Amino acid sequence: MLVLETEITIDAPPQLVWSVLDDLNHYSEWNEVLPELKGRTTVGEPVKGILRQGAPVPDIPIAPTILRIVGARELRWLSQAPDPKAFYAEHYFFLQPLDGGRTHVVHGESFSGTVAEERWSSISVNLKRAYEKLNSALKARAESLRDTAVNLHPAVGVQATGRLGGVVLRCYCADQPVEMEVSEPVSHNHLCGCSKCWKPQGASFAQIAVAPAGSVREHANASKLECVDADQKIQRYRCKACRTHMVGRVRDRDHHFYGLDFVHPELAANGEQPVIEFAAFVSSLMETGMSPSLTSGIRTRLKEAGIPAYDAFSPELMDIIAWHKVKIQNARQEAAA
Repeated sequence: MLVLETEITIDAPPQLVWSVLDDLNHYSEWNEVLPELKGRTTVGEPVKGILRQGAPVPDIPIAPTILRIVGARELRWLSQAPDPKAFYAEHYFFLQPLDGGRTHVVHGESFSGTVAEERWSSISVNLKRAYEKLNSALKARAESLRDTAVNLHPAVGVQATGRLGGVVLRCYCADQPVEMEVSEPVSHNHLCGCSKCWKPQGASFAQIAVAPAGSVREHANASKLECVDADQKIQRYRCKACRTHMVGRVRDRDHHFYGLDFVHPELAANGEQPVIEFAAFVSSLMETGMSPSLTSGIRTRLKEAGIPAYDAFSPELMDIIAWHKVKIQNARQEAAA
């Protein structure tokens, strides 16, 4: 077996490097060696494109099959002739996490077969040079994405001033804005990356807090409110005109958030801002169109802001939700006994 191998260290975490490698649709933006690779990166699926090594080697059409995927650790595909004894090649990328949020990439290809042996003098020089070029481009792409600025939410970095009790929330309408009065302090204020929650224009996250049910009441122009989706467990009400979400209510008595109303603290007319306790559903940002290459940088920014990041709710709330499910199950069993 003949092996061609290259290495490079990238100042970006494996998840980010992986997201670049796994996103074939954007190869043309940075990858001159495999500029047209298309397909679905799933084990057993074919991908197609060209291999561009540069002069004096002409472009070579390729149609490898994805052989192995270990997320954020290994990507491998197989190219072979109808007779594997003539040509068989496994192209691989290994990603090793390093301290400081860096990644060591081992990028190579193993060859066997008579054709590979005959062309090894060219492969070992021209293809190695091409793979080193790809490595440099991968490094530049990943490190530039690491530094891409993303607007988390206008409240990030704002000094906390209270818990909103006794304030009015106001929509963005200049004329006859909807107003909701919050009579009790809010709790569990957090950023949310899910696709259901309303976000201010340009913000990646929503800001959500909860108040005891019944403590968030219509204060002005309630006729402008409409329910966004009555089939949702949390029924969100927004202004018909500016579409700002004003309150979320839970009607299902068995729901783990029954007894709470949901509000957006940034709508406080007096500018009051509660502490942001955590960021929830960070990975769900991708469901809203966020590139997976940006989530690593988002987590870094959240950490720098002192905001713990989770891919669900906070551990505190997840424990409460899990125990609630047990309570409901026990109650149903007792009722059936």
